[in-house]
Amino acid sequence: MKGVFGLLVMLLRVSQAVETFCDGRQDGALCYGALGGSVELQLMDGASEIPRYKWRKKVSATKIYQMILTGQKNKVEKNTLSSRSVFFPNNGTFRINNLNSTDSGEYTLEFFDSNEHKNQSQTLQLFIEAPVSSVQLVSECLSQGLIRAFCLPEGGDSPQYSWTLDGHALTDSELLSRDNDTNSILLRQNIYGRLSCSVRNHISHVSRDQIVSVCKEMKTYCDGRQNGTQCYRPLGATVVLHLMDSLLEIPKYEWRRQSSTIFKGRTNTIFPHPLQSRYLLMPSNGTFTIQNLMKADSGKYTLETFNSDGQKTGQHTLQLTVQAPVSSVQLVTECLSKLELKVSCLIAEGDSPQYSWTLDGNTLTDSELISGNNETNIIVLRQNVSGRLLCSVRNHISRVSKGELIFPCKDASQLVCGLMFAAAILSCGGIGLYFKWKETKYKKMLITPQIKENPEDFQIIEQSNLADV
Repeated sequence: MKGVFGLLVMLLRVSQAVETFCDGRQDGALCYGALGGSVELQLMDGASEIPRYKWRKKVSATKIYQMILTGQKNKVEKNTLSSRSVFFPNNGTFRINNLNSTDSGEYTLEFFDSNEHKNQSQTLQLFIEAPVSSVQLVSECLSQGLIRAFCLPEGGDSPQYSWTLDGHALTDSELLSRDNDTNSILLRQNIYGRLSCSVRNHISHVSRDQIVSVCKEMKTYCDGRQNGTQCYRPLGATVVLHLMDSLLEIPKYEWRRQSSTIFKGRTNTIFPHPLQSRYLLMPSNGTFTIQNLMKADSGKYTLETFNSDGQKTGQHTLQLTVQAPVSSVQLVTECLSKLELKVSCLIAEGDSPQYSWTLDGNTLTDSELISGNNETNIIVLRQNVSGRLLCSVRNHISRVSKGELIFPCKDASQLVCGLMFAAAILSCGGIGLYFKWKETKYKKMLITPQIKENPEDFQIIEQSNLADV
């Protein structure tokens, strides 16, 4: 038993090691193996027709070589790595196990004819790399609503990085630091979605994703200097509205929401609304700050400017919308009578949610969707549709998603019929056993006397007979 357990452990360790294959038959081939793993090198088609061959490794910058393998046709004469390698002459592959960094280097294979004359040679370069085992994705909020994300791999030689947001490569409108192949990036303001970091080298590939949302705790800016600007901000956050470059040189101005005046000002004097303690106007840089945003702060804001004579010189508006972020998505499935699958995408909270669905990463098609569209929270899928269904819910300031494996609905009527048939069989069997038991009991009654004879009755009969005599 101990021997079997040891064998299982050994097989488990072998299965966890990284195995790679490389075709080294072309001169100058580049091959890669995993540290601690195995590599199988295709050196030739087969050795059966080759009179003699030698395979050696260059061990220094000078022409010093270490002989690895020599042989004649299907006979291996020498293998200096025999403790952890094997050569298969029939198919010309050389397998090295338990790779270490010293296995890296340039290898040369030489072929000889029957007269020991070299007629061909080829080289390959073998690189041994530590695989990337795992990766961690960390993000943090910076000032002005920026997000810095770090991709931190564990182990791995020569890692290469790539980033995506909601499945597409990051663009200039999303990425402040343009370098997309480093382990840290800087996202612009108001960027949100599913951020994914992938790390790879020549023998491994791992990835990690995370939902990033607009930083609530940071001040988020909105440029309202253009007339008709639309601003969206999360509930409870702080927003800084850039109204003008400066208000110091304007003789008179008024800032209001809908028809309610918030601030009135002159060149060096501000007359704020007495109840607006959450508001802050900075005339020097023309910004207006609202802290701890509430839904009541949503609305149309208007800035009007006047000259010293009180005549209006300009006006522009902006629309501020304060939304609760979407959170806690749940998928609920229900099989319908025609084996169709009804799926509901339910959220705990969130204003103005917008829905989208994918199946195995692709938008749902008419062949899969029987009712509803791809932008509602309830859909009905056709029969026999299966795969990983993903519902994504977003509004202007947040996005969350939920995925679940779905399977075709089973026909409940067939199950009921099967159960009824089984119940009928059991009932018939029970009735048969009951009558069999009754029959056995009746036969026993026939064999066993039911009335016991009384000796006194015999005496009375005998006396009456004697009297007759």
